[in-house]
Amino acid sequence: MKYHIGLISKLLGLSAEGIRLYERGGIVRSRREGGGGYRFYERPDIVSLMLAMSYRGCGFTLGEAESLVNTDDPSFVAESLRRREEGLEAEIRRKQMILARLRENRERIENAPSKFGVVEFCERPAFYRLEFMRGGELTLELEDYPLFRKWRALSPFVFPSLRGDWEKFLREGKDENAAGLALMESDAEMLGEEKLARRGVYYPACPCLRLMMRVEGRFPVMPAPYLEPLKEYAEREKLAVTGDPVSHTFLSINRNGGGMRYRLIWLPVEKNA
Repeated sequence: MKYHIGLISKLLGLSAEGIRLYERGGIVRSRREGGGGYRFYERPDIVSLMLAMSYRGCGFTLGEAESLVNTDDPSFVAESLRRREEGLEAEIRRKQMILARLRENRERIENAPSKFGVVEFCERPAFYRLEFMRGGELTLELEDYPLFRKWRALSPFVFPSLRGDWEKFLREGKDENAAGLALMESDAEMLGEEKLARRGVYYPACPCLRLMMRVEGRFPVMPAPYLEPLKEYAEREKLAVTGDPVSHTFLSINRNGGGMRYRLIWLPVEKNA
């Protein structure tokens, strides 16, 4: 039985040009007959087209689909499918991680108004951090730029993070920030990027005071007054501060109106002896 290209196009919902694309890819082969040289195909061509379209729907390239349709080795097909399974599983894991981050950030933003200024005692998760700016000046050397780009490519799992100077705050009532990118240790493990993450500074999990705040203005600083509640809480509960405050900026909006940022600050502490 012979089938004209127009009939196959209507049957499969594939344009004539799409069929020709598969033909140029070696998946089907047309025949010509009659003085007009009209193309026609046979039943095996229809099956090959449907199989190739199925492979394409699974994420195989046109060239890969051609190899799968034209091979005479079932084990080659099985191995190709296995590799695609693994690729899809990795994609699904990443999408699940993205979904979790979206949900976490959305809930954090929704709950922020009731959390502003409230100090809580918690366990800070472990993370890695790569600093790139201090006082508005880039601190990375030119040879470090490729490393920064690799970290940035891990978005949306890396996040902006400021490191303050607790001793300066105590002495002068001021805070000096160093900007960086941060990546949770759990995310680095899930992404298989532990080696890259370890090129940053490691911050182990530890007891912390946590404070959520809103900062308005054009300069990305952590104003000293916002650290006062942390100081007061530590003094009241007789906690010793064991490190500098580090923040997670989870929302930045209204740049044209001066800027507004929501930040979560962690201040490492321990019980006084």
